[in-house]
Amino acid sequence: MHTSIRRTLPRLAGLSLSALLLLQPALAAGQPAVPQGWTCPFSDTAQGDWFYPFVASLNSQGVVNGYPDGRFGPNDTTRAGDSIIMILKAAGSGDQEPVPGEHYASGYAAYASERGWITPEQLPELTGPVARLFIARLAAQALGLAPSEAGSPFRDLDDGYVTALYEKGLIAGFREGEELFFRPEDSMTRAEVSAVVWQIQEYASHIHFGSHTLDILKGVPVNSYRSEKFVLADDRMTYTADGVATSLGVDVSSYQGEIDWQAVAADGIDFAMIRAGGRYYGLDSGTIFEDAQFRANVQGASRVGLEVGVYFFSQAVSPEEAEEEARFVLDLLEGCDITGPVVFDWENISSAPARTDGVDSATLTAMANAFCNLVEEAGYQPMIYFNQYIAYLLYNLEGVAQYPFWLAQYTQSPDFYYDFQMWQYTDAGQVAGIQGKADLNLRILPR
Repeated sequence: MHTSIRRTLPRLAGLSLSALLLLQPALAAGQPAVPQGWTCPFSDTAQGDWFYPFVASLNSQGVVNGYPDGRFGPNDTTRAGDSIIMILKAAGSGDQEPVPGEHYASGYAAYASERGWITPEQLPELTGPVARLFIARLAAQALGLAPSEAGSPFRDLDDGYVTALYEKGLIAGFREGEELFFRPEDSMTRAEVSAVVWQIQEYASHIHFGSHTLDILKGVPVNSYRSEKFVLADDRMTYTADGVATSLGVDVSSYQGEIDWQAVAADGIDFAMIRAGGRYYGLDSGTIFEDAQFRANVQGASRVGLEVGVYFFSQAVSPEEAEEEARFVLDLLEGCDITGPVVFDWENISSAPARTDGVDSATLTAMANAFCNLVEEAGYQPMIYFNQYIAYLLYNLEGVAQYPFWLAQYTQSPDFYYDFQMWQYTDAGQVAGIQGKADLNLRILPR
């Protein structure tokens, strides 16, 4: 399902020392193959040039172009406007129309500014040179990288975005003796920027999760949320983009004990996801159980007007067991006012030996389908809950893409690559009427 990306180090003749130092990560990742049928349109670019494959790959995609006189200008200093276009296109911005009457790169600058990647004070003159620091910071933010909190590897710069790029192997520096320098104010040539932009594009064209580099699954809808639109205030998360409706929810089980649902509703909670039950994960067990607070929680949440959904903590090891779990849940829901989703919550147990150890991707995917099919046939909305580890490395998401996802990720904004409808953004929330910490969730739906 997923493929790690491995390449070998090419030998590039004629590469300048400064370019070699700058492009160490790009060289380590390999170089692109010259697209079949591509004919070089540039009078000053030849097949033996070290930058030729980078320019060929990017030009064939419309990411880089030359001058009206037919030159590419590999040794020319890169202009700010050109670098902004190349970086944003490589990171997946698509084409951006220029602001009427302004520079041809103005639409890309506006795109970056709207997303908070560039402030008016930081934006250089679009027709002038551009510094390495500007390119690095823009690239990191366009790729969705958070500033690194680690110490800088560079003697002359301490910048979290640059360090993040360095940690990902996307940019290097200049070594002088035992020290590494970034030279943040130096400019870059068009050839150098082309190689760096190709590396950005290569990074952006795969999913990076921990030490794993994963192919993008074409049959799974992509996350289109914008990170800067997620706003957390006083423990409450919202999403401020136009065209969507959000609601705030809590998920609970018997671990929360007795809950004052009137107080919960008064504290701004719109919906509740209630554990219906689960399956014990012990090696010699596997018994299904009903959550001790299920009935009281459903009745209490419904009584105060909250939308109610349920989830089942699955430890199934076969599609037949998943169907057994679904039927158990559906029996419990008879007579209940359930208007929210009914969720398959299969989790791997890392803290102890479990009956689910060794369940493979095909089996997990088949189990989710078995559970969700029965839920859907019964007239409820099925949903699948997971964290990123389970989603990326255990599920075949193409096999369950017909169902909405509930993501667990405890960060300022979710960076999961694929689409989801509900986000469990913390397990340490505070809600009136619930003693101790509570899981809080944001649901996002089109208006």
